[in-house]
Amino acid sequence: MSEDAKSPGPRTRNIIENQLFRRQRSLKLEALQRQRTLDSNDGVEGLGADTEPFDKTHIVIIFTEKAKLRHCQDVEKIIQEFGIQTTLEIVGKTEKYLYLSASVDTLLRLADAAELEKMTTTHSMQKFNHGCISDFLLPGMGKEQILRYCEIPVLIKDVIQDGIKSYVQKGYIEDMFPLHDILYLERFNWNLKRTKLPIEDIRNYFGSSIGLYFGFIEFYTKALIFPSLFGILQYVFDLNISLVCSFYVVWTTIFLELWKRKCAGYSYRWGTIEMSSLDKPRSAYTGQLKPDPITGKMTLHYPMRYTYLQMYCISYPVVLGCVVAAGWFALYQFQIEAEVLADFGPDSWLLYVPVIVQSVLIAIFSWAYEKLATFLTNLENHRTRSQYDRHRVNKLMLFEIVNNFFSQFYIAFVLHDLRQLKYQLMMQLLVFQLLCIAQEIGIPLLAVLRQKYAEFRHREVAEEKLRSISDLPRYEQSFYESGLDEYHSTYEDYLQVCIQFGFVVLFAAVAPFAAIGALLNNVFAVHIDMWKLCNIFKRPFARRAKNIGAWQLAFELLSVMSLLSNCGLLFLQPNVKDFFSHWLPSVPDLSFVIFEHLLLGLKFLIHKVIHERPRWVRIGLLKADFETSQALKQLKKFKAEANKMA
Repeated sequence: MSEDAKSPGPRTRNIIENQLFRRQRSLKLEALQRQRTLDSNDGVEGLGADTEPFDKTHIVIIFTEKAKLRHCQDVEKIIQEFGIQTTLEIVGKTEKYLYLSASVDTLLRLADAAELEKMTTTHSMQKFNHGCISDFLLPGMGKEQILRYCEIPVLIKDVIQDGIKSYVQKGYIEDMFPLHDILYLERFNWNLKRTKLPIEDIRNYFGSSIGLYFGFIEFYTKALIFPSLFGILQYVFDLNISLVCSFYVVWTTIFLELWKRKCAGYSYRWGTIEMSSLDKPRSAYTGQLKPDPITGKMTLHYPMRYTYLQMYCISYPVVLGCVVAAGWFALYQFQIEAEVLADFGPDSWLLYVPVIVQSVLIAIFSWAYEKLATFLTNLENHRTRSQYDRHRVNKLMLFEIVNNFFSQFYIAFVLHDLRQLKYQLMMQLLVFQLLCIAQEIGIPLLAVLRQKYAEFRHREVAEEKLRSISDLPRYEQSFYESGLDEYHSTYEDYLQVCIQFGFVVLFAAVAPFAAIGALLNNVFAVHIDMWKLCNIFKRPFARRAKNIGAWQLAFELLSVMSLLSNCGLLFLQPNVKDFFSHWLPSVPDLSFVIFEHLLLGLKFLIHKVIHERPRWVRIGLLKADFETSQALKQLKKFKAEANKMA
């Protein structure tokens, strides 16, 4: 009796048994096999340009135990209708795999239909045209190099997902994911000699959304060098708070404006700068099929009034209730701290307990609210991924600002206790960083321990299975990667960076070393994030993005809030109060308004001086528009001449 027949249950129950050994062996064998095939083809005369040196598996579909052989064959036939090459492999009752690959010509036709933006020989970005491939062949490039690694699986998924959607809904298909490429993953290994991240390689493999995250975190980490050095000077020389306010206004504004320019450069080179709200709907979007007003094609449409009703009648009232609850909890913590102070005195170590408990609960509340915000945003049924992410982040940031920083604002501007503010801020920042480090190190450590256990429990593939497996390395890699966790999005990574940015800038006048802590944390965290993507997650399907979306607005909001909060701390100083009370005894608070507006004016001036797109990007976009208009004129001229001849 086969192993599958002996032990019923879902296929995934045995994945852990072979993870580490099979991972290492299968990837190495596959890489060697590919390299040998490439080397042998170099010496073969007459190898056609359209001939691929080996059959590369781009996507793996795994069927559930419920799926019968006829269901697997039906799915295979549907996929083959789109010109996709398939290999169906039935290993056992609980292991059924469908491997998908495609020729270069098929992929290029799909790229044409998807209207991917590609660099032309005139160095402008144009929508790819399969009939004019030569226009997109840069010097030294073959046509198989036109598409990026990240684009191939997405092109295949997009063209087949509607055809197999009913099989997913009926529970016949368990998972669909692209396989990792061991040869490409070697580019992301930790290299101490490397001074910057390989952002272009990250984008080419994982897509523009993940590429922009690593581009941003690298840019932000380098920018933290300036407030770190300034924080040391601030502590050593006890700099005036007005100087601190001015520095952080200039630094946050220049940092965010320069990032917009760098982001525009990335999105132009990656062909995503022209994305809009009319782009392709996300997979979870529901609606009725109607003709598109622009293309005339049948697409899904959902009345916006229902989305607005859900947002303003359900989502935002729930969000407001959660925000009020978070504020009440922060105030309740002060009451507990006052009772501990009254019972045990100011020198008792028990005074640390309420702050530590609050910091831990803040992390728990953030996790719970993230689930709620995701649920509410799903109900709103936004059309595109960018719209969905923007509304989700807006809900989350409103709650996170209150959840993480409400107690500091209360201490500073209600209690007027700067000493307690320093203590509260540093304790919360310390606990926040420790939790982030625990999360960044704990998850990879658990993965390594799980793999060590898998190595200990390793068993060779049974002889019965070997007879039904056509490609052992491919099977073992698919078997291993199907048990990895799914990578959902960069949301948690952006959220950590955003909260960290708030700790750095909101109360910089009393926390000079916050930037140093953030800098040290980010130097290691970015490499851990990359390791996790390459080793403990399935390879995600690439997502297109032209910027960091709503997170840009979140950082700008924190920048403005930091201006107001640090100016407020300045005017809480006794000497500053006395000075302005002497010169403006009737309206002493007017001086705060004047100073705050001067800094806002400085921020606005910097914003206007620094253009959000570099000059070379603007020239490239105008050049693309010019070439498009010229091509349209030539087409109209050709049609007119053809009509005359007819």
